[in-house]
Amino acid sequence: MLEKIKTTNLQEGMFVVCSANGFTSLPAELSNKAIASKADISAILQLNISEVLIDSEKSAAPNSFPQSTYSEEILFAREAYSNALNCVQKIFQTIADQGQLEIAEYKKDITPLIDSIDRNNSAAASLTVLARTDRYLLTHSLNTTILSAILGRYMGLSRDLIEELSMTAMLMNVGQLWIPQKILQKKGKLSREEFQQIKEHSLKGSRYLEKQNTPATIIKSVQAHHEKYDGTGYPDGLAGNDIPQFSRIISICDAYDAMTSDRPYREAMTPNAAIKHLYSMANSAFHPRYLESFIKCVGIYPVGCFVKLSDGRYGVVVTNTPKAPLLPQVKIVFNSRFRAIHPEFVDLSKRSEETQGNNLEIVECIHPKTFKLELDRFLW
Repeated sequence: MLEKIKTTNLQEGMFVVCSANGFTSLPAELSNKAIASKADISAILQLNISEVLIDSEKSAAPNSFPQSTYSEEILFAREAYSNALNCVQKIFQTIADQGQLEIAEYKKDITPLIDSIDRNNSAAASLTVLARTDRYLLTHSLNTTILSAILGRYMGLSRDLIEELSMTAMLMNVGQLWIPQKILQKKGKLSREEFQQIKEHSLKGSRYLEKQNTPATIIKSVQAHHEKYDGTGYPDGLAGNDIPQFSRIISICDAYDAMTSDRPYREAMTPNAAIKHLYSMANSAFHPRYLESFIKCVGIYPVGCFVKLSDGRYGVVVTNTPKAPLLPQVKIVFNSRFRAIHPEFVDLSKRSEETQGNNLEIVECIHPKTFKLELDRFLW
């Protein structure tokens, strides 16, 4: 995926295609290649070029940690998720008590979660399907943070930018603290006046953060996280690339997590149904290339999908395969008669290569409530 970025945000490993200025060209030795060193970055910065196009699929996102398997990482991710949720609660409580936000301290609190995402992002992603309705504002903020970090990492953002993106996602809905709960929890259709109050939360949040000496990037991105690619969003009607990069990322993750969570006015969608719904809004609500990256990143059957396989067995998707989005890794937990079995991890992409025509594949994604299942018992 081609992505326009400022030259000041270049990182080692990014695959630079060409200048995005339109009139100043990159020298041949710096174009169509991955940045190999800080010297390459310095050479580009010395040119009269403010932006370049990078190919995120060819970029090598820095790996600070050795990779782990899902089963190895899930317990670490679970603890990191719990601690990060406490951090979100602390942020909202500080705001309610009219205290002073400590952004630098909050970044430290979520570092273990981002570390876990570096090692194996599927473990943290699987925990986003367990949001509790009674703590929706907290869990939704954290789930959007996790999904945004995963997408940002897939797109090749540096660790520093992922940390700032994560803080932005955690703070995106602070303005909802000034919205009456009876509106937020209303089961029926909102009136025009009620919806107008809902729409004010992004602006209220950004204005509050301004008074807290929050970094400008976070403030602008919080304010713009409900802007739409076609310019029909709020509060400023921004469109296309005028929407801050963090907001373009967060808006997709925010919508996905909302769709896959139970709300007072509707039940949660299955993850793959949410993906289909998001895809229908490409070029209208969401930046098409960002949405394409998100779908590649989380898969057609995202982590947390309860699925039926072509051999009649049932399981939970635990790891996505970006190069084969229809063939994730599945933890099989029931046989074809829906009787519990000893869990078996099956990588459908490898199984497809090995069987050569006799493929094992997903035939259906099922809402766990159909069988009165609690997914958390299958995720570790």
